[in-house]
Amino acid sequence: RFAAPWSTHWFRVQMSIPEAWAGQEVHFLWDTGSEGTVWEDGAPLQGLAGGGSAWSPEVVRGEYVLTDKAKGGEQRTLYVEMAANALLGVGWLAPTLGMLRQAEIGVFDRDAWDLYWDFKVVADMAQELGANTPRGAQAMFAANQMVNLLRPEDRSTWKAARKIAKEYLSAKTGEGQMDLSAIGHAHIDTAWLWPLAETQRKCVRTFSSAVRYMKDYPEYKFVCSQAQQYEWMRDNQPALWEQIKKQVKAGKFIPAGGSWVEPDCNLPSGEALVRQFLYGQRFFRREFGVTCEEFWEPDVFGYSAALPQILRGVGMKYFLTIKLSWNQFNKLSAHTFQWEGLDGSRVLTHFPPADTYNSNASVKEVVYSQKNYKDLERSRNAYLLFGYGDGGGGPTLGMLEQIDRMKNVDGLPRVEYRSPNEFFKRLEKDIQDPFVWVGELYFELHRGTYTTQANNKLFNRRSEFLLHEAEFTSALAMALKGAEYPQAELDRIWKMTLTNQFHDIIPGSSIDLVYRDSNEHYHDIIETAATLRNRAVIDLTGQPDTSAQKVLAWNTLGVERREVVQLPDGAPALQKGANGKPLGVLSAPAYGYTVSDLAHTTLAASGQATIHAQGEGIVLENEQVRAEFNADGSLRSLFDKSAQRECVQPGESANRFVMYDDNPNNWDAWDVDIFHLEKPLPMNGAASFRVTESGPLRVAVEFSYVLPTAAVELASGENFIGQHSGHLVKDEQRAASTITQTVSLTAISPRLDFQTQVSWHEKHKFLKVEFPLNLRAPYATYEVQFGSLQRPTHWNTSWDMARFEVVAHRWADLSEPDFGVSLLNDCKYGHAVHGNVMRLSLLRAPTSPDPAADQGEHLFSYALLPHAGLPQNAGIIEEGLRFNVPMQISPSALPVESRSFFNVSNPAVILDTVKKAEDSQDLIVRLYEARGTRGTATLHSSLPIASVSRCNLLEDEQSRASWQDGLTFDFKPFEIITLKLGLGAK
Repeated sequence: RFAAPWSTHWFRVQMSIPEAWAGQEVHFLWDTGSEGTVWEDGAPLQGLAGGGSAWSPEVVRGEYVLTDKAKGGEQRTLYVEMAANALLGVGWLAPTLGMLRQAEIGVFDRDAWDLYWDFKVVADMAQELGANTPRGAQAMFAANQMVNLLRPEDRSTWKAARKIAKEYLSAKTGEGQMDLSAIGHAHIDTAWLWPLAETQRKCVRTFSSAVRYMKDYPEYKFVCSQAQQYEWMRDNQPALWEQIKKQVKAGKFIPAGGSWVEPDCNLPSGEALVRQFLYGQRFFRREFGVTCEEFWEPDVFGYSAALPQILRGVGMKYFLTIKLSWNQFNKLSAHTFQWEGLDGSRVLTHFPPADTYNSNASVKEVVYSQKNYKDLERSRNAYLLFGYGDGGGGPTLGMLEQIDRMKNVDGLPRVEYRSPNEFFKRLEKDIQDPFVWVGELYFELHRGTYTTQANNKLFNRRSEFLLHEAEFTSALAMALKGAEYPQAELDRIWKMTLTNQFHDIIPGSSIDLVYRDSNEHYHDIIETAATLRNRAVIDLTGQPDTSAQKVLAWNTLGVERREVVQLPDGAPALQKGANGKPLGVLSAPAYGYTVSDLAHTTLAASGQATIHAQGEGIVLENEQVRAEFNADGSLRSLFDKSAQRECVQPGESANRFVMYDDNPNNWDAWDVDIFHLEKPLPMNGAASFRVTESGPLRVAVEFSYVLPTAAVELASGENFIGQHSGHLVKDEQRAASTITQTVSLTAISPRLDFQTQVSWHEKHKFLKVEFPLNLRAPYATYEVQFGSLQRPTHWNTSWDMARFEVVAHRWADLSEPDFGVSLLNDCKYGHAVHGNVMRLSLLRAPTSPDPAADQGEHLFSYALLPHAGLPQNAGIIEEGLRFNVPMQISPSALPVESRSFFNVSNPAVILDTVKKAEDSQDLIVRLYEARGTRGTATLHSSLPIASVSRCNLLEDEQSRASWQDGLTFDFKPFEIITLKLGLGAK
């Protein structure tokens, strides 16, 4: 046995083929119950995968063909790299992991192999088609004849048995039969139950096996998405990379998907999703001359309504996934349909009816694909993805043998290898009157992924905004000061960010090793992006000057700002914050800066915030709102003075922490089941409070909580899907979980902020904060990428009930036509609004696959914002941005001035991104309509703009326009607009 788990071992295998084996096919046979790779002359030749795990008790791939025809007496030396992990990691170890059980060479009996697969396909057809169908009955008769004729010890009978199979399988299928396009596939999770380093080796094993099999199976086609995995091969495995490129050119190794990785589609920002395709498509174009027309995302946990427009913008019109076949309560009524997004864009979508991306290419799954296909009256075309996946591996020789025998057999669909593009073009011509699905494709499972591994999600949000800031400021420094744009560094940290948005990293469903890597990456991303931003600001405005008695406020957002901020040390101030630093009020225009005299950064007589005790509670108040808190930290009243409206449901209290028992039926890190809402656990209110800031610019009160932690019996020995083995052990002694929350209100805003620090030591608990609101509305509004959408607040139907936990980005809102309340956040994604109760999901505590998930320290903020009217027109979109991105404040020697580099005349249009173009010194500006309205807007800039063109999301120019002191353009609801701006003389 070779241990320990995750260790690597190398074997030199020397072999001599006996003279007596001359003329015969000889294989090398190897099994360690682990993964491995065969190497020769410094190049990977083929992957190996042992058996013995619960997932694959049989040896998945234990053979390597030494020679098709031995000369006899040859000497060979191979090297085997053994990784002491199975296809799906080490989470549920088989006793055979790392055990060298087989190392030998043997003569391969090709006749026996062919006879076996002939019989298997015929016998499987008998079983799957049934005796009550003509072809099923004929298959049963043929299989029975084969058994009767066959005497294994008499090889002369084998030919006769194979002749019967050949005659049966030679009957061709009719013209009206279904066409099942097949493609070899090995969905390789970029990380999951193994770290990124192991994924690179999985790619070597899988891809080397794929290209090797293409030599013996000339029609075989294999698809692989995820440009990141190709880049690993290009940079680290040059010999294998050359083979891959050769087979790509031959049309057999198919790059698909056009994305950097197969990303989660709920949590990344809109710009991050664009970058998945910008980096992915550009890689495929550069390396293979291919622009993918299909988004290949078999295994992900829901699909944003923004995706169809993004896909069309990156040259895609097709979409493939499997995952919604797992839906918990409701199934879509079609496998092939048009998916319509927020803006009305459509993509032709296909769910392969085998309901798996890991098909074993059996008769059973081919027949099931036909029986299960919900669109047979409209279409005769469907797709079959076969091969070991998740942990990689891909198709085996047995799978390829079955496909070869099922190509055109009466009783089965036609089966033919086709690339994704070939399949979708056939489907597009074939589908009649397709069903149309409008809006998000909500996945009725894995809802816990909006919350699990909370710090990872916090780092992701910070990385996205810091990259945004670094690009904007660096583009300005390039345009105005001739500074070098840090393209290589930005590319490096963008790719790192995109890789960590893979659909088993950012959702929180990976092992601890993955999050150790991820935390290191985010530290690098955040530090590098902040450094690039700060360097560009210095290029533009000079070094900070503490002697100048002036202050610079940088605004990297496309919205104006006026906020209470922390001033540089030594500044005069009406108030110092809780940390002893001076506070002031500063403004800055959109995408610009303001330099102010420090003597003019206070409010003087224009308003103030106050705080005072009231009974056993405390009141925070300014000219816009009055917030009354109980001593236990709950909010008993939030009164909007302008609207004369009470926000909190009378008789209820808001900002109420609620902890739920959280033991999902399956998939511990992934799932939260609806019944968790039936079991809230006893919670203590705040044990104490103290005033930390007393105005006039800002008031704040700190509440301290100690959560009750019961000594409970916990199940140990969980497997990776969260099912319990039944072995119970006493819970270990844990520190009590605590919450320290600072509630603050400034003098100039109705926004009530809640900065929350949690020391979290729970197991299988779910912490939320709840707000019963004095509002009634059938729908709540949630921000998603490049827009917002509405979801029901009721459970009228099973479709409504299934959305008991949903995703939102920077805000969610419940509004009546004339008044509403928004809940903002700086790093949370899980939300729910049921009736009048708004919930924000804060922390979970699953134990599988990472036993330490979420344990430890957390810091996050959320805010309540009452407003007049509906959220789209009430400034909520803008306030969500401000809440997430602080202004950058520094002392400055610049003249007192205010300057905006970019702004848009219509507030419905958000200017989201400013960066350098990928292939020129031009600037790229990306905007989107955020309210769901139509209209006209003008983009202004103080930069010397000489030309402007409209582009797609890949920055391909589509049309030219005229810049006349700005660009005036029409826009449609939720439209994404990308412009390329050419710079003139400075």
